[in-house]
Amino acid sequence: DEQVNGARVQTIDQAQASVAAARAERDAAQINRQRLDVVAPRDGRIDALPFKLGDQPPLGATLVSLLSGAAPYARIFVPSSRRAALVDGMTCQVRVQGVDSPYTATLRSLRSDPAFTPYYALTGDDASRLVYRAELVLQGDQVQALPAGLPVQADCDTP
Repeated sequence: DEQVNGARVQTIDQAQASVAAARAERDAAQINRQRLDVVAPRDGRIDALPFKLGDQPPLGATLVSLLSGAAPYARIFVPSSRRAALVDGMTCQVRVQGVDSPYTATLRSLRSDPAFTPYYALTGDDASRLVYRAELVLQGDQVQALPAGLPVQADCDTP
């Protein structure tokens, strides 16, 4: 009975404290292991892996570049002469280099600030050099297979 329960109350308390400490160390080790797991914040396709197996990336470095989102999009730059004619939600035709048929796309966003603003380009003849960044969401089943980074040309007819 003494071997199973211990000789004193202090010995039993010490053994219970040792068990609790071992459980706490196990829980801390599991949490540390979970912190080392790399988990994507959402579904996507891997675009680039900047580091090789065994490399030690610097603190805060990007480990994986993901292509995510429900549908691929095209980033275009609209000249200032066409900026006023475009509105969110309008339909455009996008030609992807290397693909014969055009894709239908919807204008998702159009920046209000120019993408290129040199100090002298706000007045006079140089104001026509300003461009505005826009994003077009491509539609159709075939767009999921398109690789990233292909050059595109968009035609957004205004009504």
